[in-house]
Amino acid sequence: MFERVLVAMDLSPATEALVSSIPGLREFGTQEVILAHVARPIREPVSGSLREIGEIRERLNGLADRLRAEGFDVTVEVPSGSPATELIKVAANRDPQVILVGSRSHTRIREAFVGSVAWELVRRASRPVLLHRIEANRPDPEAALEVRNEGLPRRIIHPTDFSATAKRALPWLKDLAGRGVKEFTLLHVLLDDAREGRQEAETQLKELEAELNPDGSLQVKTQVRLGTPHEEILVEGGKDSANMVVMGTHGRGVLPEIVMGSESRQVVRRASSSVLLIPTDVSVPSET
Repeated sequence: MFERVLVAMDLSPATEALVSSIPGLREFGTQEVILAHVARPIREPVSGSLREIGEIRERLNGLADRLRAEGFDVTVEVPSGSPATELIKVAANRDPQVILVGSRSHTRIREAFVGSVAWELVRRASRPVLLHRIEANRPDPEAALEVRNEGLPRRIIHPTDFSATAKRALPWLKDLAGRGVKEFTLLHVLLDDAREGRQEAETQLKELEAELNPDGSLQVKTQVRLGTPHEEILVEGGKDSANMVVMGTHGRGVLPEIVMGSESRQVVRRASSSVLLIPTDVSVPSET
């Protein structure tokens, strides 16, 4: 599923937590890891920029050695320039199955990497982006940071508007089921409570359930809710760090704005679960 993972790093204190979570990705099939940090553009005097890049590479190599000791094949990339642009280039050259980004609560003093760079990555990447929630392990300001959702999730929440983009997530849902996830919630959010719209949504959710769970071995709940999409996604399970939200990024109903529009940004900023975002033009994963 995610045999090769590109880890986008900002070298903030959250970096340690993000790297510490990577062994949990074995449950997703991860074998190869690319650690990437984009240095500032090279400037005069060149020697100073080269020294900075060397220091960054040395730090990343230290983190890489930790992962190699865990059995991963690890490479380090330190391009310089515009962060999102350079990370997209690394992704094009290295061809990872997913880009991993660490995210912190929007109410914290500082978000880890989810800011303009992460939004740009999601907008432009032609491969899935997986956001891991990073939080303090105690309430005091000096507490160490940790990833709250390592490894396979207990339950998948899949919001859908039944568009072609939303349906692109189905192969990832099937792959996660094949890897051992047993609980799924298929969610559609109505903007108005028209009876016909509810009946049609319930029918389409049952059809999706039949595709995902043809032999009845999974625990699948279908849910039609009335309200604000991101609020209903959070209520349905996005606030639980043991879960994962899996959704397409170009939906026309549940996610009405292009890519990381207001609804999906709210999910990413406020969810305690991890969030897997599937872009429209991504290749489907190979069979498990």
